Amino acid sequence: MKRTNSIIALSLLFATPTAALADSRIAKLCGSDHVNEVASDVDVRPNPVGFYVASLGEQVSGRDPRIILSTYDEFYLCTRTAATPDMDASKALLLMHERVVKYLFVPSIRRGTGSSS
Repeated sequence: MKRTNSIIALSLLFATPTAALADSRIAKLCGSDHVNEVASDVDVRPNPVGFYVASLGEQVSGRDPRIILSTYDEFYLCTRTAATPDMDASKALLLMHERVVKYLFVPSIRRGTGSSS
């Protein structure tokens, strides 16, 4: 039991600074004039392996470095174009209107998602 409590305490100790810094990093990582790209309240859905972004049809793994803990109460999504400079011209033209997750800011404490027993 003591070992479990120690592990929980350590995880909270290391997660708290990341969550506190995440909100100020939105402008730095997404751009100063960026707006949240979450389409609706149910656009980002937590699941056992991470998060599913319905508007993009993209599954983001729970260990993906693009996931950043946030102190906000809702999800915050930054995207980028799916086309990259290293693609050939035809593939880049095909994907230039497609978007993929650049960063997904996840609330460190999600309120209202649990059921009372």
